[in-house]
Amino acid sequence: MQCAFDKKGLATSWKGCSKKAGRAFSRHKLVVIMLLGGLFMANLRAQTPVDVFAHYLSGEWDNFQQCWTENTETESHRVPTAHPHRHIHSVFERDTAAGLWVWRVEHYEGNRRQLLAQYTMRLRELPDGQWQTDFSPMRAEGQPVPLPTPIRWRLAENAFIGQTLDGLSSFVLKKDTFWLLDTGLFARPDQEPYRFLKCRFFRGWIQYPMEHVRPDSIYFYAGLTLHDQGDAVQLRFPDGSNGEYTVELTQLVHSRRTPIMKLAIYTEPPERLHWNSRAIAYTWADPAARRIGINIRKVVSGWTLISDP
Repeated sequence: MQCAFDKKGLATSWKGCSKKAGRAFSRHKLVVIMLLGGLFMANLRAQTPVDVFAHYLSGEWDNFQQCWTENTETESHRVPTAHPHRHIHSVFERDTAAGLWVWRVEHYEGNRRQLLAQYTMRLRELPDGQWQTDFSPMRAEGQPVPLPTPIRWRLAENAFIGQTLDGLSSFVLKKDTFWLLDTGLFARPDQEPYRFLKCRFFRGWIQYPMEHVRPDSIYFYAGLTLHDQGDAVQLRFPDGSNGEYTVELTQLVHSRRTPIMKLAIYTEPPERLHWNSRAIAYTWADPAARRIGINIRKVVSGWTLISDP
């Protein structure tokens, strides 16, 4: 007896097929249905508003781009302001050991250079279907630290709109952008909000010719990690000494209208870079690019996306 099959090898008729083959097919179909059902249910769970909020918020944020546009000396790129924003790097790290919707929050001046604030944030659902974030000290011991006022959140048009209970501070959280108009840590005399972009992390390497050690030799400084909001790393040799080059990855806005991701090479160490440091070479790509590299012969560097908000 024979079964009828289509061109893809799928049975179109079970007439004459053995019962054993039929049972095997039924088991196979059941497994597929169960797997698809599990994926469907998992996708549904991932789409609940609280899960979306957690996905949007978790990670690292930086307002490098905002600060660069306010401080660059290049007129065509600069956005004039009487009150430049401080450069802030913020980390929202899930702390599932403390609870399902708990985060450890840290704010730094610059890129992890000076700690400004550190606390725990807990999200809870309210009876009216909205949410509230409450804050507490990260550690019980030590001097009391000023904490943010609880924030009430609602979902509107794919964004989470937040307002403190006293009505003095407001927030807008999207997938890759976070606006903060806060009377506390992010207070502004002109009421212009801080604009943070979500950090995308890249893994990469720096290649450097070692002619001064051995002719035609090349040194790879690999296993490095950078985010694309102004992060920088300096070439370092096996003996711990630093090389002459620093690589920086940034997202900028060219001529106040064209977003780009820029990979630049400097001859200054990261701690000496400022808004108007001059790169000896640079390249750029679309901000959504997953890979970017540069080759100026004396130094070569390449970076590949390892996380994406």
